[in-house]
Amino acid sequence: MDYFIGIDGGGTKTAFTLYDENANVLDQIVLPSCHVLQTSKDQAIEILKQGVMTVLPDSVANDHVYIGCGLAGYGNDATLRKEIESRVAESFQGMHYRIANDAQIGLLGALEGSEGIFVIAGTGSMGLSYQNGQFKRVGGWGYTLGDEGSAYWLAKQLLQEYTKQVDGRKPRTALVDVLKNTCDLEDDYDIISFVNTKLANKRDHIASLAPIVYQLAQEDHDLAALEIYAKLAEELSSLIHSLAKDFNHPVHVSYTGGVWKGLSFIRPYLTLDDNVHLCAPKHDPCYGAYLLAKQLKDNRS
Repeated sequence: MDYFIGIDGGGTKTAFTLYDENANVLDQIVLPSCHVLQTSKDQAIEILKQGVMTVLPDSVANDHVYIGCGLAGYGNDATLRKEIESRVAESFQGMHYRIANDAQIGLLGALEGSEGIFVIAGTGSMGLSYQNGQFKRVGGWGYTLGDEGSAYWLAKQLLQEYTKQVDGRKPRTALVDVLKNTCDLEDDYDIISFVNTKLANKRDHIASLAPIVYQLAQEDHDLAALEIYAKLAEELSSLIHSLAKDFNHPVHVSYTGGVWKGLSFIRPYLTLDDNVHLCAPKHDPCYGAYLLAKQLKDNRS
């Protein structure tokens, strides 16, 4: 019997799911991140080996194991790709494996292996399409150059709106008091030291403020929060339009990331062509990695 392992290795965790030939889930485990920029080579190898050995039944021959591995950082940087390939090769000796980017397995899982578009809006943002067996990406330039529509971008919009309302440059809404209460600020201007000191002006720390926009829209129907969602939808629409131009037939768009929790506030402002259809993800990224592993076996047969 052959076994298939789908691995989703992102910036916060590494998830392993064991499947049989018919995509039935046999076992799962979640371990710490093995991200190439966050772990040493030895740490990453230990995590990858531990995950595989934990989910596999005892006494399975390596030749009967097929692994699809989606890892963050496995992109256009040749140095990082080489380092990741070295780590994976040492982790899965004697097993059949295929490496992809974590965004690619996210798309394959969300669209069940079909062609289409995938939009990530988490701490960062990017768009990815899959057509004729090829992936194409837009966005994903990082928070200093882009990542429009991401949680970081959303939080920055919130903070900028706060400063404008405090100044009187824009009408004051519930946004100021909600942000002050959430961050435990006494004075309006305490936000400066809060961002620079408590949040250390770090991307992921600032991005953690993004859910406040959702709270304001959900609980207070705050006009400023809805304006921010309208701008966010414009940025996400831009990613989708850029990729949809390559399709001459109806295309499905799926998504992932915490920002999409506000879908009910984003959807009304998305400007999609008639042949572009937004759909909820069908499966998780591990399933997308399973499809890679299954394809690997089929190609060997």
